[in-house]
Amino acid sequence: MLVTYCLAISNTSAQDISVDNSKEKEVIKSEKRKYYYSIEDLPETVLIPEENIKTRFLLSEEVLISFIEVPPGADFPIHSHDAEQVLIILEGEEHHEINGEKFIMKKGDVAIHPAGVLHGGHPGPNGFKGIDIFTPPRKSHVKLMEEQGTLPDEFGNYKKEK
Repeated sequence: MLVTYCLAISNTSAQDISVDNSKEKEVIKSEKRKYYYSIEDLPETVLIPEENIKTRFLLSEEVLISFIEVPPGADFPIHSHDAEQVLIILEGEEHHEINGEKFIMKKGDVAIHPAGVLHGGHPGPNGFKGIDIFTPPRKSHVKLMEEQGTLPDEFGNYKKEK
């Protein structure tokens, strides 16, 4: 009754009324969205098989976080990429190079790698654990996640490791 009455007053036909439920869909999606994670629950992704370098990625639309473990003797050849990268050393050390400058990174040290700047390194005698932050998400890493089945679903849920 009310709809008929409103249509009559406004001279609007029922065909002129459209329902925008895109916000409703966004709300439903955000209600299902996961916002909290434990690092050990993130699936392991092999980053460089021949160097036995593994990581656990956390991916969002704007950033990719890598909880990386690098064993002694591994090597990151000099390279660059389209994403800006921040490396934080949590344990151990890395002999690092950015844009030709060489230094040793230890626990608590942070390095910024602007997009397109050459960088690389190798770990100290005990390897290292660190956090890499890429913005925007590094495309080659997202591709690795896709290939290894470690991408999250649309709500941010990761498959449990077997």
